Amino acid sequence: MAGKDYYSILGVNKDASEDEIKSSYRRLAKMYHPDLNKTEEAANKFKEINEAYEVLGNPQKRANYDQYGTADGNPFGSGAGQGGGFKDFFSGGFSDIFSDIFSAFGGGEARTQTRGSDINLGLTLEFEEACFGCEKTITVNKVEKCPSCKGTGAKNGKEFTVCRECNGTGRVRYQQNTVFGTTIRESYCPKCNGTGRMIKEKCPDCGGKGDKKVTKSIKVKFPAGIDNGQTLKMRGEGNSPSGMGTNGDLNIKISVKPHKILVRKDYDLYLDLYVPFTTAILGGKVEIPTLNGIYTLNIPELTSSGTIIKIKNKGVKFLNKDGYGDLLITVKSELPKSLDKDTKSKLTELAAKIGDNSYVKYNNFLKNLK
Repeated sequence: MAGKDYYSILGVNKDASEDEIKSSYRRLAKMYHPDLNKTEEAANKFKEINEAYEVLGNPQKRANYDQYGTADGNPFGSGAGQGGGFKDFFSGGFSDIFSDIFSAFGGGEARTQTRGSDINLGLTLEFEEACFGCEKTITVNKVEKCPSCKGTGAKNGKEFTVCRECNGTGRVRYQQNTVFGTTIRESYCPKCNGTGRMIKEKCPDCGGKGDKKVTKSIKVKFPAGIDNGQTLKMRGEGNSPSGMGTNGDLNIKISVKPHKILVRKDYDLYLDLYVPFTTAILGGKVEIPTLNGIYTLNIPELTSSGTIIKIKNKGVKFLNKDGYGDLLITVKSELPKSLDKDTKSKLTELAAKIGDNSYVKYNNFLKNLK
């Protein structure tokens, strides 16, 4: 390694502090790392930067380099000042910097937190419960962190020791020689599974797993306006993960029972209202159902069958916001099932008195036939 100006390679002065050398190395290593730069020039530069920091990042090697021009120390001595190999390589903080670099762009293998599985179930609501909202208590079978050991798997949550393999960090580092030079690979500790702890005595309640199956009662608030086929998500109420991580979700798919008379479409309600043909002709008042009770609807005289009457804000509340849909009534004229002789006679007289000219659409039909 003699003959190279390591200070120039790292872009620092000869009197630079350890922090300045470390900072410059971190910046350059990220810039020329092979994962971000695929060129041969970048690979050579990256190798050169590593070589420079291996010397300047180690106090003993740096002192040898400054005095003799080589990290190996006095070339004429009896071995005094020679480097300590892999152990010295770490003592300069090289591995700590590589931990930062690899975490920055995924170059290292990390012990990622897991997420527990979701719980999916179905629930049926009454029509009015969906429209107005309600609260129900449901029973769910799920996996939760063991309360006795607080998810550690150790008896009383305390019967564990620090993992000797990783010294409690949950991570270990390995030296790896590649075509780009010597690099450091970081991974979770296989001995403690990344927890940093070793169980001395297992929790008797969960057998050391850290979680257990439980039956739990959960209060669920169903918002006003929820509709058939929609899913209510309760975050974090699903199963606990195996080890570190976050709970899954509880997903409740909603089914809504139909109303006896009203039909819901989005937030509007629809009603087919059959009235006697005499009411459609003469007009009158008819009681109809709404979500808020009975409503008296006025039918104007001479209301044609199929006429739609809209009553604003008598529909379903909008989900999670203010406002309501409408109630739309389709008036349909109904004829009697039978007529006696006397009634027929009176209707014949009435029809003659009204005359065909009173029916606009019927007369237009007759004209189009000609």
